[in-house]
Amino acid sequence: MRRVTLELVQNNNFQVCVRTLFMDNPRTLIIVLHYGSIEDTLACLDSLRRSVVSPFDLFVVNNGPDKEVESILKAKHPDVVYHNAGLETGFAAGNNIGLRFSLERGYRYSLVLNNDTIAEQDFLRPLTQVMEKDRSIAMAGPAMYFYNNKEQLWSCGGWICEWSGHISGISDLGQLSSDAADVDYLPGACILVRNSALGKIGLMCEEYFLAYEEADWAIQARRARFKVVACAKSVLLHKGGVSSRFTPELIYNSFRNRFLFFRRQFRVPISWLLTICVLLNGLRKNALSRRLRWRAFQDHFKYHDIRRSHLDAVRVEMKNECTLEAG
Repeated sequence: MRRVTLELVQNNNFQVCVRTLFMDNPRTLIIVLHYGSIEDTLACLDSLRRSVVSPFDLFVVNNGPDKEVESILKAKHPDVVYHNAGLETGFAAGNNIGLRFSLERGYRYSLVLNNDTIAEQDFLRPLTQVMEKDRSIAMAGPAMYFYNNKEQLWSCGGWICEWSGHISGISDLGQLSSDAADVDYLPGACILVRNSALGKIGLMCEEYFLAYEEADWAIQARRARFKVVACAKSVLLHKGGVSSRFTPELIYNSFRNRFLFFRRQFRVPISWLLTICVLLNGLRKNALSRRLRWRAFQDHFKYHDIRRSHLDAVRVEMKNECTLEAG
């Protein structure tokens, strides 16, 4: 039985409490964030049961409006632990619910997993093997291929340009130095995290409603002197697009998150300078892009965090403005 103490840290606007855990549970808690299609979530869970032989338990967080999700899921997977977070809960906040549960139950690892992924092999085993061999690794992620084109790599880790706020996935395995290569961050679609490292890293920052939270999380891990690695031997399929279609509200949110990213990674006045540079560059774009960036810039200083209802309001506002211009 291995005893692990999590230290008190103030991180991402909440606390990871001081407690002593007995990490005697070698199982991994797989946290599946449900949003969108219940068929996608069922297909994801079915594939995990069929393909993953490594020991794991399932925790499903419902970030959508459908209140019948629990009964539908448990009819086929009765042992799933279910939590209804509600429509206003973002990606980070939804996953943090599962991460807290995993910490409280003494799991050794937590796997954050999108519901639009499909396992055709035991992708979990190579990830846990890599982390067991090197205790300095806090996060590991697989090579994710397109579900509709299994020969094409979607992402295997990614790079961060902190000065521009650009993040980009690695779509060529030739860019990796080894089968378990150090990377800047891992896409939020699939991240295995070592629970004993969370006392120093903290959970995901909930100020990001969607996007950039995984990059921010990886930076916190590396600043705490942990490694973040991509494992090419671990293979997962990703449908993509369920939560990241290029709608006006999500474009607005990506701009706002870049400004938030600068604020969290750099001190004033550098953060302000980078924010202004991104804003000015965006003002040269088309009219919709200009409006979205200006609104994101204003809201960055106006609101501490946002919820889905705020993004819905942005969508309606942009739609009305476009209608007036067309008229």
